[in-house]
Amino acid sequence: MQSSKENTSVCPRGKSILGSVLENSKHENKSVCSVCEDRKNEDGTDRDSNWEQVYKQDEVNGATLSRQKSKDMIKEEAILLRASRSQINIHASLHDQMEQAHLAAHLPKVYLPCGFGPVKPDNGKVFFFDIDNCLYKKSTKIHDLMQIYIHRYFKKHLHLNDQEAYRLHMKYYKEYGLAIEGLVRKHRINALDYNKVVDDALPLDRILVPNSKLRKLLIRLKHEGKIQRLWLFTNAYKNHGLRVIKLLGLGDLFDGMSFCDYSHVPMTCKPMKSAFDKALEDAGVTDPRNAYFIDDSSINVDAASKFGWGHIIQYIEDATADEISKRKAENPNITIIKDIIELPKACPELF
Repeated sequence: MQSSKENTSVCPRGKSILGSVLENSKHENKSVCSVCEDRKNEDGTDRDSNWEQVYKQDEVNGATLSRQKSKDMIKEEAILLRASRSQINIHASLHDQMEQAHLAAHLPKVYLPCGFGPVKPDNGKVFFFDIDNCLYKKSTKIHDLMQIYIHRYFKKHLHLNDQEAYRLHMKYYKEYGLAIEGLVRKHRINALDYNKVVDDALPLDRILVPNSKLRKLLIRLKHEGKIQRLWLFTNAYKNHGLRVIKLLGLGDLFDGMSFCDYSHVPMTCKPMKSAFDKALEDAGVTDPRNAYFIDDSSINVDAASKFGWGHIIQYIEDATADEISKRKAENPNITIIKDIIELPKACPELF
């Protein structure tokens, strides 16, 4: 007897890492669903295999899609589409998929026992973790998305065209380390209002997924007992940092956070010495030689080295041998890893 249900299958590219099916991924008697088919070139290759290619193609076809779409809107859509595809992991084992699904269904509540510090100094060893492009991969393109939102803010609130907005954005970034610092100093922008429409507006829940492997690694690091505290050290405002660790399933593993306080002018952020000194004070470290630090930014890890921090790791995603050799020549005091899961190789004394 034939089933009353539709004879549907699931697009092989439509199953997410969590075992759920992405919207519109079911189809009838097709090898690839219409959503995926729409993103194919004439030669059958994926249009979004390279987001810059998507940007150019969608720009050419922009009149068909929407005459009102700006370039940054098209680029934003391409990044989000790529992010949804990056969650697909058909090579993950059943055990890994089940672990990931369980963590996603039971995300730990965010709890920082030491808050934002300061902790009573005890000079124990503390591991400081950068957040963006460090706890998650740079290839998620969250940084690129953030740049779009910042660029949009410059255009709208300072009434600039694309070129003017880009030049001023880069000028403030180079001068102050954060674009918002220049906006506050030169234009009296309310930094917290800025944060609401930039960092807080990022659709992180559409990009980030829980990382069970990183969670197990951090639990192992804590349980070894060779580190006094795990501490977050970010140039973002606290709201963003808390959102990220929650979505990654790491909300209950860190003891505290040092962040860039957007409500305080002038702002203190990496690579300023005052930011590194404050992080040590927040976490109760009196001797910087007892500080472990991981960051993706060459500027920040070089600053930590200059300020005498004892153990410095730079995370360069998928770094080539030439890139590693070049960075080691520039700063022999750092250790380079290509994936944060390689942390035990960088500091085996802690594991």
